[in-house]
Amino acid sequence: MSSRSSFPLGFALLGVLACSPPSDPLDPAWTRVIGRIDAGPVGSQAALQTPDTVQAGVAFSVTVSTYGASGCIRPDRSDVGRAQSAVDITVYDSLWVGSPPCLPDWHQYPRTLELRFDVAGSALVRLHGRGADSTLAVQRAITVRP
Repeated sequence: MSSRSSFPLGFALLGVLACSPPSDPLDPAWTRVIGRIDAGPVGSQAALQTPDTVQAGVAFSVTVSTYGASGCIRPDRSDVGRAQSAVDITVYDSLWVGSPPCLPDWHQYPRTLELRFDVAGSALVRLHGRGADSTLAVQRAITVRP
């Protein structure tokens, strides 16, 4: 079972870059939703980009992407949790639910997270999101060198 923490032992979330401000709870035209990580023909594997090898105790960047109609999606904050040598990221977007309706196009919304593993060995980074009709998870194995 994973524990949720902003700064878990052995792992640190150092920063979130390239994200728009989160949903405004006072604006009913936008609502916070789990982000769609299914990229259509490209598949969901493109939604998580990580290095293959990192150094223990040194920050590294991962890029997580969500997909949706332009003008109707704004990247929102992500939840990050850990269990042993694994990181679980649940990505969120702000979704336009007001009028006028969204255009039927498709756009990628990448954002970068800075992560760090403090213990050498094998580690996993898992991205949780949604597809067209179900939840999805994508994972990448990372080697953490001393």
